[in-house]
Amino acid sequence: MLIELLSRTSNVPQTKLLSLSSSASRRYKVYTIPKRTGGERVIEHPSKELKAIQRWIVQALIVRFPLHEAATAYRKGTGVKANAEVHRLTKFTNRYDFSNFFPSFTQERVVQFVAEQSKAIGMKLSDRDLEFVGNIVCRNGRLTIGAPSSPAITNAMMFEFDRRMHVACSARGVVYTRYADDLFVSSFVPDKLGGLESVIATSKRGIPYLRLRLNRQKTAFLSKKYRRVITGVVITPNHKLSIGRERKREVKSLIHQWVKGEIDVERLYYLRGLFAFAIDIEPEFEDRLVTKYGKDRIKLLRNFEPDLSAYFK
Repeated sequence: MLIELLSRTSNVPQTKLLSLSSSASRRYKVYTIPKRTGGERVIEHPSKELKAIQRWIVQALIVRFPLHEAATAYRKGTGVKANAEVHRLTKFTNRYDFSNFFPSFTQERVVQFVAEQSKAIGMKLSDRDLEFVGNIVCRNGRLTIGAPSSPAITNAMMFEFDRRMHVACSARGVVYTRYADDLFVSSFVPDKLGGLESVIATSKRGIPYLRLRLNRQKTAFLSKKYRRVITGVVITPNHKLSIGRERKREVKSLIHQWVKGEIDVERLYYLRGLFAFAIDIEPEFEDRLVTKYGKDRIKLLRNFEPDLSAYFK
């Protein structure tokens, strides 16, 4: 059913789709990027054709599976700001991290999950369909960092875990969200965040397609006394969202380079993204930039075009 539907909607012959599926693991560009905490992260980036099919599978199938409201990453209408906003008025936060999150989801378990969920929503997938999905969304038997389908699939596969965590945390009077592999649990009063590792362990126990392990080196205990950083967003001691002083300085430095014509195209795109992030989190920061650099320049930056650097040569 699924392969036939994809073939009809894409005008790609089934034989071509099956051939691509059988060779999918070889259709990735593999490279590394530095981690903020040190070391390197391996990125496995699928080819253009493979990425298109992964996105189609997400839209045709995965988006029909239930997601919990506590999952705030890679979903329309949510993001880092929405995730931080949930915790903004609290005073204490524990942050937990799962090791090797995406690769911990094996192809066998992904296929098992898709088979169960498809049946639950009344979609009949053949064994050939399930094998096709597994081959397309996994590389060498695992989900990867870099495939657009990985976040959507893991969000769906984490539904029962998120539900259990939400129930347990609500009973304690604390707030829970998950942004991909990062868990955040916050409290309005002290002494409510103890013993959460056992809560996490209990919440994942017995879910057959999860093999999650905490990276205890990344566990952090944050409080209102100091700035709390949640998914890159700073929650100030007076409960406001901010991008932080360091990022503000970086934005101003890059704008200064841009105005002087001393910035390359790659850094210009980076500035545009950082600027958009900054004014989304902290809208009043744009007013200060307008005062410093002028309304026309900031408007031009907001309405960024690929040849923007030409304006200030």
